[in-house]
This record gives sequence, C-alpha cells and structure tokens, in this order.
Amino acid sequence: MAVRLQMNVGLVAGERRLPDSADTTYIVEPLIGSTSRTKGSLYLLVTGAGGRKLRGATRLVAERIRDDYYYDLSAGISVCLRKAVNAANKLLLHSPDRPVVNPGETAPVGVALAVVRGNELYVTTLGPAEAYLIRQARLLTLPDADPDSGLPVEDMDGPEVWHGEIAMGDCLVLVSPNVTRRIGLGPLQDTVGQLHPQAAVDQIQRQFGSGGLGATGGDGIVIVEATEVASTHRASPLKPVWPSDVLAGTPQRSPIPLADNVGEGVAAIQTGAHQAQVVADGWLRRGMYNLFDRMPEHPVRRGRVTPMIVRRERRQRAAYAVIGLLAVIAIVGTAMWFFAGPNQTQQLNSQLSAQQAFQQAQSDLAKVYGNGRDLVQTEPKTAYDYLSDAYRKLQLARNNGYTDSRVSGLIDETVQGLDDYYGITIVQPQVVTSWATDQLTGAVLGPDGAAYVIDATVGAVYRVDLGSGTKLQMMWAGEPPTAGAGIVGHPRLITTGGQDVLVLDDFNNLWRLRPDPIDKTGRRTLVKINIPDNVNWGVGSRAMGTFIVNSAIGQYNIYVVVPSLNQVMRYPPAADGSGYLPGDKAPYLTVDQDVSDVDDMYVDGNIYLLEAGQLTRYQSGNAVKTWTPDLPPDTADKAKLLRPDLPVYTHMTADNAKQDQGNLYLYDGPNRRVIALAKKDGSVVGDYMVASNQPWFSNVGGMFVTTDANGENPVLYWVESGSLMSADLTPSTDQEQSPGASASPGASGLAGSSPDATATGY
Repeated sequence: MAVRLQMNVGLVAGERRLPDSADTTYIVEPLIGSTSRTKGSLYLLVTGAGGRKLRGATRLVAERIRDDYYYDLSAGISVCLRKAVNAANKLLLHSPDRPVVNPGETAPVGVALAVVRGNELYVTTLGPAEAYLIRQARLLTLPDADPDSGLPVEDMDGPEVWHGEIAMGDCLVLVSPNVTRRIGLGPLQDTVGQLHPQAAVDQIQRQFGSGGLGATGGDGIVIVEATEVASTHRASPLKPVWPSDVLAGTPQRSPIPLADNVGEGVAAIQTGAHQAQVVADGWLRRGMYNLFDRMPEHPVRRGRVTPMIVRRERRQRAAYAVIGLLAVIAIVGTAMWFFAGPNQTQQLNSQLSAQQAFQQAQSDLAKVYGNGRDLVQTEPKTAYDYLSDAYRKLQLARNNGYTDSRVSGLIDETVQGLDDYYGITIVQPQVVTSWATDQLTGAVLGPDGAAYVIDATVGAVYRVDLGSGTKLQMMWAGEPPTAGAGIVGHPRLITTGGQDVLVLDDFNNLWRLRPDPIDKTGRRTLVKINIPDNVNWGVGSRAMGTFIVNSAIGQYNIYVVVPSLNQVMRYPPAADGSGYLPGDKAPYLTVDQDVSDVDDMYVDGNIYLLEAGQLTRYQSGNAVKTWTPDLPPDTADKAKLLRPDLPVYTHMTADNAKQDQGNLYLYDGPNRRVIALAKKDGSVVGDYMVASNQPWFSNVGGMFVTTDANGENPVLYWVESGSLMSADLTPSTDQEQSPGASASPGASGLAGSSPDATATGY
C-alpha cells in the first residue's frame, strides 16, 4: 500500500496569548472522508496590526473564510480560496468592527492560510502576514509577502494562490510579521527544524517574550509538519486457546496463606471506625446547638416613624450637596486646564511619542548593524523592513520636537543603509579646471580626446586637456572664420561629428571647428557650414546632434530640434561632400508635434529625446511604444521613503556610440543624481549620487562619459558652477582614473552626439 502523510500541528495556546494580540487562528481537519478528499485540511492565521481592538475584526474574517471555503463546492481549491477571501473582505467593509484606514495608510488586517489535500499544498498571504516552507534546511517564502495588500480594501481581485507539493519532513509556518521582525528568520528556521511543532511554538513564544524585546502586538504562529504514516501489514489472525478449568466451582481464595483472613479483619475495623465517626459527629452538633440556644438575646429596637416632609427635605439637602460638590470639582478642573493649558498635555504626548520613536529607531538600526553584522548584505529584505521602520520613526521623532542635531546621525546612517539596499553608488567628484563664471552651458568630448566647453558669459568655446586641466580659447563671439565670410555669434549649442566640433550660434549659423590632431596649442580651422533654411529655425532651437553615414570620409547627418517647425529636422550631406543641399533636408518625425519642451537629444541610429523631463525613444520617426525606461529602485519602491518624486531628466549622454549597445546616462536634477539605463531594454544599471554634504549635481549644464579601451570603467565629466568636474563611476583603490581613454561623445541639450557608426535609412 502507498504511504500517506499525516500533519502534526503546533500553535499558540489561548491562555498564553499576549493581552494586546489581535491574531486569530483556526485549524480545520475534516473527519468526513469526502470532505477531506475534496477540500483537504485548512490552516488559517488572521493577524491585526492594531492591538486588541482588532480582535473582533480578525475573528470575523477567519470565521467567514472558513465557512465560505467549506460551503463552496462550485470550483477548485484555488478559486474557492480567492472567493472566500473576497467575501471576508466585503463582510469586513460593512461590519461595525471594520478598522479605520486613513488615506496613504496600509490596511491593518493580514491573512495567511494554507490547504493540504493529500500531498498537495495551497498557500496564500495577504497584507501583514507571512508564510514560509522549510524544506531540507532551506527557508522558502510562499508566496512573496506584500504588506501593502491588507484588509479591508475597496476594490479587490483576489489574492495570488501558490500551488505545489508537500513532502515528508516539510514544515509549513504561518506567522505574524511581528514575530519574525523581533526574533529573526534564522532563529525561527533553526527552532522549527529541530523541535516538534508544538515544542517549536513554545520555544519561539519564549524567545519572543524574553531578552528585553518588549513583546507586544501580534504573536500568532501556526506550524504544520508533514510526517509519514507507514502502510499497515496484516498478519494471520490469532487463534484463541481455551485451557481446561480444573478449579471450576471452587470459591475464589488468595494463594497467600492467611491473606484472606487479614483482609476481612481490616475491612471490619474500617466499618466500625466509620460508624463511630458518625455517632461522634451527631453528639458534637447537638452540643453546639444547645450552647447557642442558651446565649442571651439583645432586645429589638423599636423603629421611629419619620414624617414625609422631613424625609423630602433631607433628600433635597443631600441633592444640593452633591450638585455643589460637582460644581466645585468642575470649577477647579477648568481652572487647572486654563492655567496649565492644553498645549502642555499635547507637548507631553509629543515628547513621549518622540522618545518612543527614537528608541525604536535605535533598536531597528542595532538589529541591522549591531554586533558587527550587516543585514543589508546577508538578509536585504529583513534589513529593508528595519531600515524603513527606523526612517519613519526618526521622521516622527523630528516632527515631535527632536532637534536635527540629535537625529541627523541616525538619519544619515539609515539613509546610507537604504541607499545600499537600492544599489546607489556614491561618487567622489574632482575638479578638472575652473572658470571665473557660472555660465557654462555645454560640454562635449572632442575628436582629439579633449573637452570642449561653452562659456556663455564671454561667448567663447574652450578646449580643456582632461589630463592637465589646461584650457585654451578656440573660438569666440565676433571672430572672423578661417575661410569664408561671416562673423561668429554667441555660441548656444555644441556637438561633435566625425573629426569636427560643431557650434550653433545665436544667429543660427553653424560653425565647424576642426582641431589640429597633432598640434595641441590651439591651432584649428573654423569654417561656416551652409545649412539650407536655417533662417526659418527662429531663436529657440532646443538641441543638436549628428550621425555618421560614411565613416571613411567623415560624412554625417545633422539633426536639429526646431520648435517653430514642430519637427526634428534632418540634413543629410551631399554625395560629393560639398556640404548640405536645400533639396535634401527632411523632417525626421513622421507626424509634426510640439517639441518646445525638448531639453536634450542623443542620436545613435535611434533618436532619444528628453521631453518635459521624460525619456522617449524614436525609430524611423515614430516613438517606440515597446521601449520604456525603468524607474530607479528608490522611486519605484511603493514606500517612497527617500525620493518619492518621479525623475526629471534634462541632460543625457552615452558610453557607446553603437545602436542598442552600452548605456545612456541621464541627469535627474530634482533628485541630484545620474541614472544609467541600458539602451537595449531601458533597465536601470546604475544610480550615482554625491554625498549629502557636497553641493554637486545641483545644476549640471552639460556632460559626457569616457571609457577605457575595453569600453569599461566609465568616467563622468560635467560642467557646473563654473567648473569642469569628473567622477569615476567605478571607483577602485588600486586603479587610477584615465581621463584620456577612448570614449564615445555623448549628447546633451547643449551637447549633441556624433557616434562613429554607419547606418542607412536614418
């Protein structure tokens, strides 16, 4: 015969529950075979994160789930579980025991339930409740906990039901998060793996309430262990043997000599003693009653009749006295409240709340970093729960009177831990060179490996050697070109294309600045590029970029964002290399649209636009709907503790010029950071910030990224507050920064791209 599974259950006894625990547990193991085969055994834990006042709500939810699940025979186990939870949620919404949920708060009632039918296991959790499966000394979460999905909620589709198998030796644990938060998952796993379920529950209860942990709140826990019931073996039946009765009919006597005589004598003595006790008790009672009868009696006082008028006056005087006493108490209490003031009571409550919150934050941080441990590295989910709770408690303490100097140290430690959890890299900015101005409005990496920076104060473009920081003025407003006619205006936009640095001035004239590849002292040629219809651009061109179409002779398309035309204009070069012809221009976008809110553009075959602070990818003139950039982890987090606002991108660049290769780097000004996104799928691959006590990343004017010969070890360069800055995005103690390494120039709203690639149809 096949072996069967038997469930050993352990749970917290009712008399050992904490006074302020709202948790309710139900264990239903049907005794009817048909019910057991169709519905299985139900193990249910309903928790409440609001103290004893939620005990009625949790009991109501538990009873409704139990009744609806076993009553509903219309579908399978998973569907019936979801329907039962939905019914319990609706009942709780219309019940007078419904907990009040303020806007922005999480519903406080959580559900963890499991159904075991044969070797099948169904598990679901909802809200602040957790379920774990311990199999072969490994702790598995079933399913992933979502503390923000508690009951009651207005709209509910039903919880996710995990379906799997349970084998001999497996242990299922349904537990309140208050227990795991206080004792940790490690001790819980060890205890359940070593002891019988009920002994394990008792041990966990002792750990939960000992060690100065201050055990309060939910303490519900249910442990189910699967053991094997061996198949039975039926042997041949036993045959009775009837011996001959040789003593039949003789009196039953003891085989011990004189034992019967002694027993009869003892019985006679006991009977006589009992009769003597009864007689003595009767004599004693009669004697006591005679003594009481002979005691002297007190004379009965005769009552005196009081007139009705006198009694009415006495009641009136008593009523006046009570009213007067109450009036005096009210006057004294009002005076005390007036002179002390309600603010004093509120102040005392605020101080108490702040002190409790501060102590709880210290306790949370000690659990994360105490005794040399670092839960962020070993148990990141547990560390996140403690750190987020510490962050909220510190904010509460500060809002209730704790000074910034008192909480700033713990806040910095908490923020650092959350940043580590979110994968944020803190970079160390270095000054490459500085100007006596704060009007640096653009920066690109030139074809000669130097930076080219626009200084809007004097209307000039500077070349900066990234190794020495030496800067040279390469062009300026009012300068005549090396060849041809015209006068240079004030530079507005800058980008690179092939071996050229392209500058657009405020007259919409495009200048080609070609540095000498050998002479590093400033020798260059400055030529005006004839662009057809540039007089129609107006004064609001937003961004400029290029794309190589023939790398052999250095020909490139030019792209300009023109709000007056509601287009991104594309200008391909003439086939003979003579320049750009009027008849060859073409709008890039298939449909005209408002581009007045574009802050930046990058071109690598696809075009990336920063529109109103958000990134959009275009291919063949159409927005790619299937490609969307991911949010940074700290913004995507539902808790939204540190940086709840969506990023607002204003500048971008890239570390690889080839299409769908490398990463985009986007500057998020409101949150003072740079986000790295993979071109291929828009996933976040880096989140870079400076230390909170540093002023950088506050007002970036343009940026680009360099990499080494292998396309690794990116270094970010940007202009801000009159300086060209750099920061190694992969800091290493044994590897020096190489600012002159090979790179692909990036795009900026003031610095476009000129990727070294070939493509057609763009």
